Amino acid sequence: MIIEELRYAYFGSGVFAARCLELLSEWRMPSWVVTSHVGASRGRNARVRSPVGELVTSGAGAWRGIPLVESASASSDEAVLELKKNVLVDFAFVVDFGQFIREPLLDYNGRIGCLNIHPSGLPRYRGAAPIQRALMDGAEDIGVSIFKLGRGMDSGPLLIQEKLAVAPFEDFGSVSERAAVLGVEAFIGLVSKTSVREWNFLPQDEALATYAPKISSGEERIDWRMTASAISNRVRAFSPRPGAWTTLRGKRLLILSARPIEGNPENGAQPGELRLGGGNPSVVSSDGFVELITVQPEGKKPLPASAWKNGLRMCAKECLK
Repeated sequence: MIIEELRYAYFGSGVFAARCLELLSEWRMPSWVVTSHVGASRGRNARVRSPVGELVTSGAGAWRGIPLVESASASSDEAVLELKKNVLVDFAFVVDFGQFIREPLLDYNGRIGCLNIHPSGLPRYRGAAPIQRALMDGAEDIGVSIFKLGRGMDSGPLLIQEKLAVAPFEDFGSVSERAAVLGVEAFIGLVSKTSVREWNFLPQDEALATYAPKISSGEERIDWRMTASAISNRVRAFSPRPGAWTTLRGKRLLILSARPIEGNPENGAQPGELRLGGGNPSVVSSDGFVELITVQPEGKKPLPASAWKNGLRMCAKECLK
């Protein structure tokens, strides 16, 4: 087994970044951490932090004393540049950070540079929302890539690439968790078996590049005029958070799990019409029906769609909108 005392900094913000950092810390603690700027406070004594910020500040034991910078512009932040200068590391992880890393941070003095754990089979799904976009497309696998950061978006040379199969009804939460575990385990496996001097970075094939732009708020709303499969895939992509949503009687209803079912809507049926029947309710789509499995009415906790249905007093041909 090869043992090298590699020191790393960590740049990350989102849930995926927090989970990767949690797993990496079981291998080795970061020397310092940078995350996105603190948001608006919830109250006089409450601060809203990114998931990575929450992990570092609420962690006990070894997390105490780990320097943390919360910054809206890390590449020009004096506190970050001071850490780079005074707390030397061999490389930095940049994961689900939400900011572009530019000079002078990008021009790292360490042996490795900046590495990114990206939950896609690059060059497919470059960008901010690879898992969501892949699930919306109905992809059967997404992959996990570790690459060296360059000046282009997710275009740097590849160090590690693993395939990650996606089950037909798997959602964002479970895929994200498995991608984080696979990526970190692959990196630790490389470190334990191969010296840094032997790491091999391979260029990406630009001709195969596809993109996964950030999800806009409008995309989370379900359009029942879509196909049943497309609606089901959208529900998967946004579950468990932020949740695909629709409205009933002017109130928001999150659809947390659903699946397409066979059937032909009768003539005159409108997309969005509810069908109660026995068991779970279903909804008319453009080409069939979507069975609702788990829902969350506005202001309430998630519950089985069958229980939600039993509490409704339905009007004839009532629609989700």
